[in-house]
Formats: sequence, structure tokens, C-alpha cells
Amino acid sequence: MMTASDLLWLVGVPAMAAAVLAGVLLVLRGRGWSRRRLILTASLPLPSLGALLCVGLFVHAMLASPERCGVDACGMAMAFAMFGLVYAAGAFLLGAAAASIVYSLGRQ
Repeated sequence: MMTASDLLWLVGVPAMAAAVLAGVLLVLRGRGWSRRRLILTASLPLPSLGALLCVGLFVHAMLASPERCGVDACGMAMAFAMFGLVYAAGAFLLGAAAASIVYSLGRQ
């Protein structure tokens, strides 16, 4: 049986890697952009999509009726969404760091 932690590892780690890869590729392609615009554009889209999905899951679980939740399904869904938000924040920070490093290396 797959737990929420296993699912976060299967989804969260590839999302972080994709955010870093997207940041590096955008820095290599967007030569005429400013540093701030380049780093934010490189590191924001993928983590924001994941964060939006986690917020939607959290709100859906929060507004569910007690009959639909069962024993503690809504609590587990909300905990999963909170950990997903932490992974999204980590993906944003890793993507921004990678984009910043590649930007700095490209300027030298």
C-alpha cells in the first residue's frame, strides 16, 4: 500500500527536479532579461501549479461533510496538502537557486 509520504516522494522530488531544470533552461535561453525577471520566471510556474493543486485539495477536504470523511480521510488529505505545499516551496527555492547560479556563471 502506498502512503502519503511515498506519494510525495514520487511526485515532489520529480517536481523539484523539473523546476531546477526549467530554471536552468530558461536562464540559458533568456539572455536579454533582467536577473529578477529571469529567476522568477524560471522558478515560479511548476511550483505554483503544485501549490494550487494542494490548496484545492486542502479546501476540498476542509469543506467536506463529516459523512464523506470517514474515520480520518479528510485530516490525512489536509496533511498531504500541507506537505505538498512544503515541497512546492522547496521546489521554488531550489529552482531560484539553480537559476541564480546559472545566471551568475553565464555572466562571467
